[in-house]
Amino acid sequence: MSDKKADNAPARRKIDFSNPFIVKQVTLNTTPALMAYETAFDACAMSLRNLSTIVPSITKNQSDMMAVNGAVEHLLNNAFANIRKESARIKKIADDNGIEMGKLSYTNAKSADAKLTCAKAGQYLQLIVELDELICLVHSAWFAGFIADDAKSSLERLWRRKTIGIASEVKSITNRAFKAAKQTESEANKADLDADNDLLGDNPDEPATETAPAKPKAKRAKSKAAAEETPATTLPTEAEALAVD
Repeated sequence: MSDKKADNAPARRKIDFSNPFIVKQVTLNTTPALMAYETAFDACAMSLRNLSTIVPSITKNQSDMMAVNGAVEHLLNNAFANIRKESARIKKIADDNGIEMGKLSYTNAKSADAKLTCAKAGQYLQLIVELDELICLVHSAWFAGFIADDAKSSLERLWRRKTIGIASEVKSITNRAFKAAKQTESEANKADLDADNDLLGDNPDEPATETAPAKPKAKRAKSKAAAEETPATTLPTEAEALAVD
C-alpha cells in the first residue's frame, strides 16, 4: 500500500538558484582593454560573486571572512592607484612639454553589456574602463611624438598583463578561502565525531552493554590447572623412599 502511494506521489522538481544581477554597458576603444574584458572579466566576476555570497555561508569565523575581503579590497585599490598614477604621469609630461593630447578615434571600438552579479564585479569592470582610458593617453602621447614605438608597445603589454593578473589573484584568493573553509568544516565534524566515539566507547558501532561478572571456575578446572602447573618429575620424600625399600 505504501509503495503504491510512493509511486503516485508527484516527483520533486529541481529549483535552480535565482541570483540578482544588473547589466552595465561600457564602450572600450583599445585592444588591451578589449582583451582584458574578453579573457578575464567573466571569470573574475564569478570569483567575486562566490566570495560575496558562497564563502560567507560556509565560513564560521567572521575574522577569517574579513581578512579575505580585506585582501581583495587591497588588491583592487592598489590596481586603481597604479593606473591613475600612470595616467597622471603621462598627463604631466604632456603639460610640461606643451603637448596637446587630442582625442583619437578607433577602428574597432566595441560596446559590451557587462553582467554584474555583485558590487565587486563592478569594481573590476571599472578597472578595465580605466585601463582603456590609460591606453588612450599612451596612444595620444605616441601620436604627439614623445613616446617611442617600442615604449608604446611595452606600456600596452605591461598594463594589459597587470589588469588580467588582478583577475588571477582574485581567483587564487577565492580558491584558498574555499579550501580553508572546507578544511575547518571537516576538522569540526571530525572533532564532533571523536567526542561521540568517546561517549560510546572504543567501538561506536556496537551498543554499550554492562559487563557481566565473571563466573567462578569449577573446582575440577582448578585442580586440573594445578596439576598442569606441577612439574612432571619430582624427587621422592624420605618417607616415600623408605616405603619403597
